[in-house]
Amino acid sequence: MKDSEAKDQMESYASLVRKIGSRFIDPKIALMTGEDLIGKVQRDLLDLAYRNNWANILVNLAASAGLILMFWAQEDLSVSTAVWFAVVVILCVVRLWGSYLYRRARMGISELRTDDFLRWHFRYVTGVLAGAFLWSAIGILEIPTVRGESQFLTMIIFAGLAGGATGILAPVFLVGRIYLVALLVPPTVILTFMSDPNYILAFLGMIFLIVMLVTHRNNHAILFRSLVLKHQHDDLVEDLRQKNRISENWNATLESRVEKRTEELRNLVVRDTLTGLLNRDGIHEWFESKSELGDALDFAVLFIDLDHFKQINDGLSHAIGDEVLRVVGDRLRQHTDDQHAVGRWGGDEFLMVLAAPKDELHGLVETTIKQAQNAVSQPITIVGHTLQVGFSTGVAFAPKDNPGISELIHWADLAAAEVKRAGRGSVYDYDSLLLIEQERRLSINQALRRALSAEEFHIEYQPVINAKDGSIVSYEALLRWHSAELGVIPPDDFIPIAEESALIVDIGEWVLREACKTIQSCTDIAVETKVAVNISVRQIIVPRFAKMVETILADTGLSANRLVLEVTESIFEKRQTVQIANVLDQLHDMGIEIHIDDFGTGYSSLSRLHQIRIDAVKIDKSFVLKMDENTRVVIEGAILIAHRFGLKVVAEGVETAHQRDVLEAMGVDAHQGYFFARPGSIPCQDCHWQIKAVSDA
Repeated sequence: MKDSEAKDQMESYASLVRKIGSRFIDPKIALMTGEDLIGKVQRDLLDLAYRNNWANILVNLAASAGLILMFWAQEDLSVSTAVWFAVVVILCVVRLWGSYLYRRARMGISELRTDDFLRWHFRYVTGVLAGAFLWSAIGILEIPTVRGESQFLTMIIFAGLAGGATGILAPVFLVGRIYLVALLVPPTVILTFMSDPNYILAFLGMIFLIVMLVTHRNNHAILFRSLVLKHQHDDLVEDLRQKNRISENWNATLESRVEKRTEELRNLVVRDTLTGLLNRDGIHEWFESKSELGDALDFAVLFIDLDHFKQINDGLSHAIGDEVLRVVGDRLRQHTDDQHAVGRWGGDEFLMVLAAPKDELHGLVETTIKQAQNAVSQPITIVGHTLQVGFSTGVAFAPKDNPGISELIHWADLAAAEVKRAGRGSVYDYDSLLLIEQERRLSINQALRRALSAEEFHIEYQPVINAKDGSIVSYEALLRWHSAELGVIPPDDFIPIAEESALIVDIGEWVLREACKTIQSCTDIAVETKVAVNISVRQIIVPRFAKMVETILADTGLSANRLVLEVTESIFEKRQTVQIANVLDQLHDMGIEIHIDDFGTGYSSLSRLHQIRIDAVKIDKSFVLKMDENTRVVIEGAILIAHRFGLKVVAEGVETAHQRDVLEAMGVDAHQGYFFARPGSIPCQDCHWQIKAVSDA
């Protein structure tokens, strides 16, 4: 073979090995792996393959001999099987001789030439594949003809050969995989489609093949990576040796390489791999170095949180989301220089740290935010999708005592969270009250997790009064909490936290059970008087919520037509309307009334009243308390439309006789408020509410 032809073949093979190997090594190692290094790794793999060849040959001899003995013992031995065994023995002898010749050839030289490498590689591959062919042939010939124990033991031998091959043939990727497939696929297929199929053995064979292929791939990856690192280590050692033997120019070159590698490693530590911006460690390092300069500078942190970014990831894919983050990072980078820093905090959150003299800092912050908003909001076109992104910004200025960067970032994060709670898209400056509020919310959250088991909750009841005759229609159960640790916590403080953390599910079940038990056990109230219990959307969407309500009614003995469930207008939120409507339909079918609480403050489109089966709406107390010309129009319109839908109307927050009279004139069906009674225990007799209502009429 001519040297030029051999070189071409070698380069072609090296390209194939690089493609295969690059799947198992770090991309940065693959980039540093040149032709020389690939060639060294290939030769090492061939040496290792020939060293393992002895084991492969001996395993083949032992397995074939075992197969023959097993067939003889089971009286399944045939002439064709004996001939096959003879061919296997001959092939093994030839392969042993070839391994001996390779060992002798390698003893005399330190490195194979390209044409020698290709020749010896071809011989090795030919021997392995010939063995695989013989095993495939015996599987095709014998498995259909044997039954029972012979068939089972044959598959065990094949599986054992495959298991050994994952390690012995680890140096050769493609050949090893062909060997495994040739061993296990033919018998698996035959066991599946023969006249008396054995699906269990076939299934086990296929599973074993998959496991062996994965194991072989991993073994090859470890070998490949280890050899690459070994040669890179050898190159580095050689470089260090050369440092003591060659000129100062080479010293400078080596030092430059070390410095370059050090800089690359440092960038990996302080830079975000996706956007190239500073990461958390990089921001801290930049701030510390800037502070050490001693310049008379003040600092401000801008915490930037992209609005509704999750919709991009969920709707288009994380790959497009990553590209959006890269574009946003580039646009933010345009508005900083060496005096300032921009980084990615994580997810869709970015940071800008601005440094300037105190009298210039506020103006710089306003200008930077405006420029950044204009830049980021420009359309982003990615693979045919045109997207626009906005962001919410929290700002924290360093006080006179200049706290650490961690505190500034925390404060700015709190301010950004406040922007998101208020509706997103704007800017909020940190205020110390935010930290106090956040600490209080955390304390409430932690105490709330212990409140139920510590029996710190109790229920107060407020009556709902019939507008026509002053009788009590129902009692609304109102949850109250006296924390042993924090004291009395208003419902407006702890209910939203309970809903955010999903604690509302367990708490709500407790309230429902206690309210039903109380109203059922109270014999002094009218049998038709109902109990109203507030439930949240989080409770409704819990699986089998309707079944839980049914169980509580059965346990307490309360009739379903005496229970009212009050829900807020959030049930009309489009993404959950169908699921919520199904649950409320189940409750309605039991005889339970459904009321819309705080009507007019949330999803207040009156046209949505037909979407879900409900029985009544409760006008929010904010409209009743204000009672000016505009709110009267709103209340009258709500009453008119509700009545057209056949719904009752309850007015909350009635505190004066004038409010009661005006609402009755408008046509409300029932009242509730301090004018009639404050929340408390259910009285033994309910006549005093009736007397109050009638006497003032």
